[in-house]
Amino acid sequence: MTDPTSDPRVERAPLDVTFSEAGVLSLVFDRPDALNALTDDLVAGIEAALETVDGSAVRCVVLSGAGDRAFSAGADVAVFDGLDPVEGTAWTVFETLAEFPQPTVAEIDGLCLGAGLELALACDIRLATARSSFGQPEIRLGFVPGGGGISRLQRLVGPGRAKELVFRGNRIEAETAARWGLVNRAVPADEFDDAVEDVVADIAGGAPVGLRSAKRVFDSGADASLSAGLLLESQAFGLLLTTDDVAEGVATFEADREPDFEGH
Repeated sequence: MTDPTSDPRVERAPLDVTFSEAGVLSLVFDRPDALNALTDDLVAGIEAALETVDGSAVRCVVLSGAGDRAFSAGADVAVFDGLDPVEGTAWTVFETLAEFPQPTVAEIDGLCLGAGLELALACDIRLATARSSFGQPEIRLGFVPGGGGISRLQRLVGPGRAKELVFRGNRIEAETAARWGLVNRAVPADEFDDAVEDVVADIAGGAPVGLRSAKRVFDSGADASLSAGLLLESQAFGLLLTTDDVAEGVATFEADREPDFEGH
């Protein structure tokens, strides 16, 4: 596979990139003194890591922020200096993340605001510590969210709750975020590492072809009719019957042993 750390965009970025033997690609935003605020270099590094890694070798991607104060407090305000309308729409990292073929997890500890929340919204699963807080404060700077903080947010929590967050520009705590469905769960800080590990280990232990197919059906069927969604599921199920991973899964179930999925 291509080593994402060799890409010059990653080398320039304040980003810690690791790839485990289990197939977990870990991207840690490394600007703790700036609350992991997003800069052009950091965003370019995230995008480069996702684009250069061999997606077929990845079982799961985990995004997190260095330190215990923030996942990301949003875009660094210096990014907006002298920005013209075209440049203002230039960050494509949200789509790159959302369209990554394997499951993605946002590991949130602390502030998750603005563009930082939009990165989390582009992930498939969001896990948070109970001390975390969430918001889209762009309106307080005269902006609106531009990377999914309206479109993805309202699909996740409903238009009424999304409008409250965007129009008021305020924050909600992790307990409320979990109740709204913004995060999958909020757990005490001292239980967080274990909670994340449990979720990531389950995903990484799954069949890679099945995971890719499931994500494709979720994403393609999100705005489809029920009948169209059911057809997508049925087609995916049928195609998977021809894969080695399904053969391995059935064999290991019958033999009562752990599967060794290879991703084909």
